[in-house]
Amino acid sequence: MRRLYAFAGRRHVGTFVAGPRREEVDFEYAPDAGPTPVSLALPRARPAQPGAAYAWLDGLLPTREDVRRRWARERGLPDIEPMTLLASYGDDLAGAISLSADPDLPWRRAPSPVEATTHDIATRLAALRNQPTSWLDQRARPRFSLGGRSGKFTLRRASGKWFWPTYEHPSTHILRPTTPEAAAERIAELDRARARGVPAARTELVTIGGQPALVVERWDRLGGQRIHAETIRRGPEAGSSFLLAGSRVAPAPL
Repeated sequence: MRRLYAFAGRRHVGTFVAGPRREEVDFEYAPDAGPTPVSLALPRARPAQPGAAYAWLDGLLPTREDVRRRWARERGLPDIEPMTLLASYGDDLAGAISLSADPDLPWRRAPSPVEATTHDIATRLAALRNQPTSWLDQRARPRFSLGGRSGKFTLRRASGKWFWPTYEHPSTHILRPTTPEAAAERIAELDRARARGVPAARTELVTIGGQPALVVERWDRLGGQRIHAETIRRGPEAGSSFLLAGSRVAPAPL
């Protein structure tokens, strides 16, 4: 029986357990998980709706099947089911939760941070521009996942340098290739949201190694640490999504 362990920081908060059928996934809270639910769809006081745990995991992954297939192929994984992919890519996700097939994840020996050089970032942006499924740089063995359709990747900004994220070193920014025109349109949209009183994520157009990129400061991070958040999409064809944490809602530009 496959299991996927959920951690908030160094605390084990629960376990996803795969059933015999594709969407049969249960979530069991750990005894000392605390009062805050992992998701509004996975309540503490009553059983979740059928399919809720599977849907929550599925929402952490890219929506494009060709991206998922590439991720599985590059790690030699047997399928593209959410539990399979997140066992390999679940260290750094939206919100505060990390996922791993290793129940001892918080106590493993922390790897040293790996710097992402200007050349590394520019190469990644160029690859994404030419091949929209190329979200990952396998040289860094990334273990992050983001939802949505647009090709993008995460990095950690610290001490004026960029680093590849890990469980121990959460990402702080999201990057994706863009054009100056598209970036200006998106930034203007976020400015309008701020004018309506919505706390939109900080977003800027930068050029890295000759490659224009939209760089977004992650709204689900605070002081370099993960904060509890949940992605809420307005529909499968919607161009925007929202991050929910506590009572605040902010538009996510990617």
